[in-house]
Amino acid sequence: MPPSDRSWTVMPALAWFAGFVVVGLVATDDVQALADRLVQKRETPTTPAGPIAPRATAIAENDSDEPAATAPLPPPPPGSHDAGALTDACSDGRDQRAAGSADGRRGAIDPKCASWAMDGFYRAVDQAKHGALSRPVRVSWYGDSVVATDAIPGRLRSRLQAELGDGGPGFVYIVPPHRFNEHEAITRSQSGTWYTHAISTMQIPDGLYGPGGSTTESSDGRSVIKLVGGKVDHAELYYLTQPKGGTATVTADGSDVLAVDTSGDARAPGWAGAAIAGGASKLEIATKGRSRLFGLDLENARGAVVDNLGVVSVNVKSFANNDPDHWKAELAHRGADLIMIMIGANEAEWLGPHDQDTKAYQAHYEQVLAIVRAARPDAACLVVSPTDQAEAKDGAYPSRPVMPVLVAAQAAAAKSQGCAFYSTYAWMGGRGSAAKWFAKGWVSSDFQHLSKKGADKLADAVFDALMAGYQGYAARTK
Repeated sequence: MPPSDRSWTVMPALAWFAGFVVVGLVATDDVQALADRLVQKRETPTTPAGPIAPRATAIAENDSDEPAATAPLPPPPPGSHDAGALTDACSDGRDQRAAGSADGRRGAIDPKCASWAMDGFYRAVDQAKHGALSRPVRVSWYGDSVVATDAIPGRLRSRLQAELGDGGPGFVYIVPPHRFNEHEAITRSQSGTWYTHAISTMQIPDGLYGPGGSTTESSDGRSVIKLVGGKVDHAELYYLTQPKGGTATVTADGSDVLAVDTSGDARAPGWAGAAIAGGASKLEIATKGRSRLFGLDLENARGAVVDNLGVVSVNVKSFANNDPDHWKAELAHRGADLIMIMIGANEAEWLGPHDQDTKAYQAHYEQVLAIVRAARPDAACLVVSPTDQAEAKDGAYPSRPVMPVLVAAQAAAAKSQGCAFYSTYAWMGGRGSAAKWFAKGWVSSDFQHLSKKGADKLADAVFDALMAGYQGYAARTK
């Protein structure tokens, strides 16, 4: 065959190769990541000149070579911006006071205030420390992807469990609503067909999402949840009763512990719990027929749990997608001693300081907190502000102008609804701190998601503030 006639053997081979590359890129579900590797230079500077362009799906860096120490980071020097990051609020709307002020160093206590926003949590901690609480201290942390990765809640979980004991993983999704929804205390795997919806992603018409803003349904699914360490001695399934419902069974280390019929005359929240003799480290959920589930609570009789209820892409309006009466019932049943909400990273990307939606932001936030307060009037409520965020502009990386406006709106909403407030924005240094944190390796290149070091630093600061507040509570309730 003449050389000019041999192209038919080369071009199809190239076409097949290109096809395999495209399929491989799609299969990874991260086209940009592989594309970056294909075009990456062999040699890169060891010290970048400045922040790189943010990635659309960037998450917290792993920093896996860093030891998982439980000791808190050294506190900033006296008088620095960490002072008063957590401020409590009187339930009747009086002025806030800094956490731990019982010793008089951070402000006087108003003697006319009968109840402070954080007292429900401090009371539970006090009871746990004195052996008077027959369940774990429960913390439910809501948020967007900054929370959903579990880098921050996971660190707080380890710190609280070191203080109070291992209460278990807490409430976990049977099928996570997004691939970036993680939980450091467990591993999960699924088989069969699952249809999963969340308040901020693929929504469901009836607006029933359980306590965590996500619901999943299957007729033939299996989900295996393994604890990374330890065991749990109690499991409770959160599900939805509905006409023509199916069955869901839960086994613990191979033994049946729950068999639930999810059928009912109407759609309504359902719960079924059981003790696990001797504890278990592996739970398996299997469905037959049309079974719609919200999650599984895994606990021990004592200790502390921190629920990671962060959902990717959540903003303040997303919570309205969960039917208010339904969510209220789920919150009441969950019985958290402290409900934390940390959102704002998504809103900061599209809101300006003078936008109409920015002006209405406080009102939307108050609606969310009003449901929380109505469902759990005796629990503590804590609003955690977003971190500072930067944007590329004229070769520099200034803070987004909307940040102080969003933080102020959240603080006002918290005070209006009798919730405490933690200013992460002020604690990390305020305007311009995102770029400084990036330079130190504490925040990723999208200026939203914290690195492992940054997440530990923030979680440790929150833990220290909570414990300082508890010490103040213990001093004034002797």
